[in-house]
Amino acid sequence: MKKYLRPRTFLIALAVLAVLITGFSSFTIVPAGHTGVVSRFGAVQETILPEGLHMKIPFVETVTTVDNRVNVVESSFTAASKDLQTVTGTVSVNYRISPDSSASVYRNFGLSVESTLMMPAVPECIKAVTARYSAEQLITMRQTVSDEIKEAIDEKIRPYGLYVEVFNITDFSFSEEFNAAIEAKQT
Repeated sequence: MKKYLRPRTFLIALAVLAVLITGFSSFTIVPAGHTGVVSRFGAVQETILPEGLHMKIPFVETVTTVDNRVNVVESSFTAASKDLQTVTGTVSVNYRISPDSSASVYRNFGLSVESTLMMPAVPECIKAVTARYSAEQLITMRQTVSDEIKEAIDEKIRPYGLYVEVFNITDFSFSEEFNAAIEAKQT
């Protein structure tokens, strides 16, 4: 003889399951080095959650974690110097999102800050700065040029809640004709 669940037992089990799901959905964990951006019915709120365990309204609020640790963008570039020499190279930009600006950054860029803001800003700033120096100055004043590029990038991204930690020119080269002319001048 088969035993069937009584309707009352089934309803109690269903209620307990609903309470458990709601209870687990009421908490969120924001990992170290991140902030939590709260969205209520899809609208980003100004509430920013620090690292740790937090309560949220289940099924109404969602929490998206934004990485506030140092991120790296490496970019190749081609630019022209003041004396119209072609300059090519590679740079490395270490940047981070300010925790206070996490909601604004998420609202404006989502989680694609690198492709929508950093990748266009870096080459633009490099071209603007290298155009102010001759090829010879780019070689002899490399640290000054690097500092100016870092400052230009920082000014460009700071209004959006990001800032540059470290900027490095990892490769800086000129056309083969220019290099041959420098060699000939040296000898």
